[in-house]
Amino acid sequence: MARTELTLLGTAGGPGGHAGRAGIASLVTVGARHYLVDAGDAVSHQLARAGVGVGEVDRVVLTHLHDDHTAGLPGLTTFRHTMRRPPLTVHGPVGTARLRAGITAYLQTNTGIRGTESSLPPADAALEAVEYGVGLVHADDDVTITAAENTHYALTAFEGAHRSYALRFDTSDRSIAFTGDTGPCEAVAELARGCDILVCEMVTETDAAAVPPAVRAHMAAEHLSPEEVGRLAARADVGTVVLSHYTRASADDLAEIARQFSGTIVAGEDLMVL
Repeated sequence: MARTELTLLGTAGGPGGHAGRAGIASLVTVGARHYLVDAGDAVSHQLARAGVGVGEVDRVVLTHLHDDHTAGLPGLTTFRHTMRRPPLTVHGPVGTARLRAGITAYLQTNTGIRGTESSLPPADAALEAVEYGVGLVHADDDVTITAAENTHYALTAFEGAHRSYALRFDTSDRSIAFTGDTGPCEAVAELARGCDILVCEMVTETDAAAVPPAVRAHMAAEHLSPEEVGRLAARADVGTVVLSHYTRASADDLAEIARQFSGTIVAGEDLMVL
């Protein structure tokens, strides 16, 4: 039976660099297969630090298309392409095909240079996009990945142009759910029900105070406070909640989660393996 591991490659949320934390990205490894969940800034570097080459990633699943979740994808794609690895399959919400087109255009300059130096496949062959919705995202011999729409876009009506999802990975030995970016959401609790691990985003009062005033309504409604993290984990009846997509969790933040949730609470750090 293939063993399942979770590696937190990057645990920082939001745009911009963060001292001590790479952009949001997680790796689910089942035996020899590596599934990348989101691809924030510095993901190629973090993969190397975790001992995984860019060519060893089997597929990428994006929870949504905010730039802090996709900024590392162009680099990951072009490095794989230059090293003549097979095309990278990226599963993502509606809009992922447009993202692929932009990344392919970015690759053209490098391909024009390196393709002249030696044979290199066309840039268009580097990346495959598969857009998904609620329900089954992907299934193979090692994993079944399913999705539920969350409430990260609760304040804005995009009329179908954009979607944001939570994900669940079920393997032979573990179940791992990712909230993605979300506010309180019953669909996420149902998706994660009974999971061994819930990788959960969190926004603290310190995080909210650090953003421009115009963004604070979004932080309050479309992200999870420590109290809301605890309520979600308890409602889903998960074994462990792992905090990610945050800056720092104070003792008070952790205590607030614990008041709502009696299971194990892990303050996630970059390159932590669970």
